Amino acid sequence: MIKKRYFSTNKDFKTGFFCKLFLLIGIILLLIFIFINVTVLFVDKDSSGFARQIYDFSQTNYPNSILAFSIIILAISVILYFFYCQFVKLAKIADEIEKEESDHLNEE
Repeated sequence: MIKKRYFSTNKDFKTGFFCKLFLLIGIILLLIFIFINVTVLFVDKDSSGFARQIYDFSQTNYPNSILAFSIIILAISVILYFFYCQFVKLAKIADEIEKEESDHLNEE
């Protein structure tokens, strides 16, 4: 007889882990973008040192790219969370089916 094999939610391509990882990366990128834009409010082109470097960096397209990557990574995190929720539901259904089959086999 072929043994049926069920996958638990812990072995579901690690969608829960990757969801948290992408969420963390997206939030970090978003915080970097916010930090750059808030710093530019207090710094102008007459500044010197590190403040001048932040101002120069803010005048390029890189902060907008950081924001775009942050939005994309946060969207991927939401999609992975959806997959994780679906895997949890499928695991519950598989557990119920397995329980019903084992109960049915025990009755015979």
